[in-house]
Amino acid sequence: MIVLGVDTSGKTLSVAVSRDRAVLAELSLALGYRHAVTFQPAVNDLLDRCDLTLSDVNLFAATVGPGSFTGIRIGLSSVKTMAYAVGGKAIGISSLRALAHSAGGLFRLAVPVLDARGGRVYSAVYQGDELLIPEEPRPVASLIDALCSVVPPGSDVLVTGDGIPVIEAANSNGTVNLSALPFQIVFATPSSCFIRASAVSELALDDLERGIAETDPFLLEASYVLRSSAERAKSCDL
Repeated sequence: MIVLGVDTSGKTLSVAVSRDRAVLAELSLALGYRHAVTFQPAVNDLLDRCDLTLSDVNLFAATVGPGSFTGIRIGLSSVKTMAYAVGGKAIGISSLRALAHSAGGLFRLAVPVLDARGGRVYSAVYQGDELLIPEEPRPVASLIDALCSVVPPGSDVLVTGDGIPVIEAANSNGTVNLSALPFQIVFATPSSCFIRASAVSELALDDLERGIAETDPFLLEASYVLRSSAERAKSCDL
């Protein structure tokens, strides 16, 4: 099975081509929110380098959010179009789940965090693929309280994602005190704080094999968690 995995939910665009679980090629471009320009050329280039065409792809996997509203729309609309054109399956994967899978090991506690603005982070806690704390936007203090409820004392907790500066700012201004926690917060390095498309592909295959994935391209939907600024402005005008 040829799998095309993509992530357009953040500033880094990531595209991967796999044969079953073997990654054939992967490309990540940290060029900011330019996915409308860079996405399709990246897909075409990667397939070409693998001596494949779009019609060879059996499964399309894409992040569905949370993240950049515009970026998610670009990725999902493109994946829907490509999957429909070749009669392929399409599976959506949570951005937070993919971020945790990209950075964390199977047994390590991983906390994916994405900047949700206003001192909040989209966040969750994963141990392997087990969700310990549900995905939602939280103030940093609420996230720390949630961690204290599930993390055993003395544990190491890997925090990854572009929400790390939000947590560091809360620690600096006294909103939280990370040094007083009964467990150790370990911040991922910047080079590992983005979603790898190969991780998106792996998770999609997991869900497909377990029979829990919706595979109809037209049923692929975004999971924004928060409304976009345009939607919030519209509701205020009503």
